[in-house]
Amino acid sequence: MRTHPDNGFATPVEMMFLVVFAVLAMVFLGFLGRLHAAGVQVTTVAQSAARAASLESGPIAARAAADSAVTTSALATRCSGTPRARMSWSPSPLGTWQGGSVTISVSCALHTRALTGLWSPGVHTVTMSDTQPIDRYHR
Repeated sequence: MRTHPDNGFATPVEMMFLVVFAVLAMVFLGFLGRLHAAGVQVTTVAQSAARAASLESGPIAARAAADSAVTTSALATRCSGTPRARMSWSPSPLGTWQGGSVTISVSCALHTRALTGLWSPGVHTVTMSDTQPIDRYHR
């Protein structure tokens, strides 16, 4: 026989624990969603920069085209500083630019505050890269 019947209601203390947990879960899910969106945007910029570089006639012009694609993108408004592009390329079997491949890595530093929607310290860097083939017959 039970002396204190339980009618199924939560007490105010238990409800506060649930409310705090729900708020923290929503902030965490918002952080993950915004981090994913930033990664998608950085990936898109890396793809367009790699494509622009692959259409050029040599590595020097390719580097300039990739930098131009990154600086003119909307990524500059999202990053806390200037987004950085790094280029590397692999020559063709003949050792020439045409027929090789070019890889562009784009890095964007984001304040954690922009990802959580609340004040939070720190910076998170998102880096994505893309590789494009260089047309063998393009001059």
